[in-house]
Amino acid sequence: MESKAAISKDTIVALATPRGRGALAIVRLSGDQAIEIAAALTKQPDEVRRFESHRLHLVEIVAADGRLLDRALGVVFRAPNSYTGEDAVEFYLHGGGFIIAQTIERCCALGARIAQPGEFTQRAFLNGRMDLAQAEAVADLIAASSRSAHRAAIAQQEGALSQRIRRLRDTLLEVCSLVELQIDFSDQDLPLLRPERVKGILGEAIGNLQALADSYARGRLMREGAVVVIAGAPNVGKSTLFNALIGEDKAIVDAAPGTTRDAVEALVEWDGLMIRLVDTAGQAEELSGPDGRAVEKARITTRSADLVLWVLDLGAGREMVLPELQDERTILIGNKLDLTNGKLLLDPSILTVSALHSRGMKEIKEAALKRLLPEISGDIAEGLLTRERHFEAVQGGLDSLRRAQEAARQGRGEELLAADLREAVNDLGEIIGEIAPEDILNRIFADFCIGK
Repeated sequence: MESKAAISKDTIVALATPRGRGALAIVRLSGDQAIEIAAALTKQPDEVRRFESHRLHLVEIVAADGRLLDRALGVVFRAPNSYTGEDAVEFYLHGGGFIIAQTIERCCALGARIAQPGEFTQRAFLNGRMDLAQAEAVADLIAASSRSAHRAAIAQQEGALSQRIRRLRDTLLEVCSLVELQIDFSDQDLPLLRPERVKGILGEAIGNLQALADSYARGRLMREGAVVVIAGAPNVGKSTLFNALIGEDKAIVDAAPGTTRDAVEALVEWDGLMIRLVDTAGQAEELSGPDGRAVEKARITTRSADLVLWVLDLGAGREMVLPELQDERTILIGNKLDLTNGKLLLDPSILTVSALHSRGMKEIKEAALKRLLPEISGDIAEGLLTRERHFEAVQGGLDSLRRAQEAARQGRGEELLAADLREAVNDLGEIIGEIAPEDILNRIFADFCIGK
């Protein structure tokens, strides 16, 4: 079993706000020498050393030659009650580039070093201020560009997923411990855990873990957004529908078929979910050259989409071309309702609209959201999977539990059962960092911004 990475004893410094000129900039220090280095930056070092934790104070930052660099606010966070769990200091400076550069340069001259990406949060994890899933949620919170992504990140940061994982892991640890204890005392014929009880616990754990794995499809969409493709035969009004859904004339519309060759995309937010809406070329048969390549590209894009809005032409005399593959990812959109002389389509599986007159756009969005994200408030509160790393770990745990279930069913020996249970425990431990190989930690925190 590999342990967490060693905590660096260096004192680190970084700009914690975006680079560029602004009203304010935050320079952050963390480590054993953070307070001493911060004190040496100021005209009142003895006062800074005595600062009460978590209180703002007016300080004068000075350059190496003693000249005033900035009048700023400073706050000391004394260990262990800081973000990182170490002594930490933050300076709230005026946002000029020269002031920022000089302050960080002075910190480094006094013994600090520039922080690596994500090093503050990595130290918070290593010092027990948060588990690994919560640490990853910090990055998700910073990157969140929609309400759904924000909701998922907040729930994970608050520990919803971690608590769900811990409950499952604790149950498996208890069973594993009893099985291993029974192995140690096998010569005394003392059944600590009866076979039927083991099978019952394993079945329940598999069901709970499968439900968690099933939440990944929705959790991924909440975190990353969904790809929604508008597809259909040529000249059915796909580009007109695209423009109506995004509220601007971005795609070229023309009466001649084949106007769209390259996919046209737009980012929109529908009721808090980020949507990458894609308008594709008309999918006609027996085309060659650029038109044929455009059609093939449209088919590939359609197959990989999270949702397909397949557009049908309701105009008089037009044949409605249905998709080759129609599944739960497909919503049929009957367009050009204005050309049917008021004769509504009776098929309830087809959503009838008029893209030209922007009629039915609200209904399309509602249908798309219902298909993509059914009501999942309960899932968010209970914790759901949003990252592929978590999903793979849960899948690994499921595989181990199914092997353990088979070993218990066939009575193949408690040693095999214990080994599979231990594997499942380790797989779940990787999500929250109970088992955290250093290469995994480095890969996770490298995705953070410097200063966080």
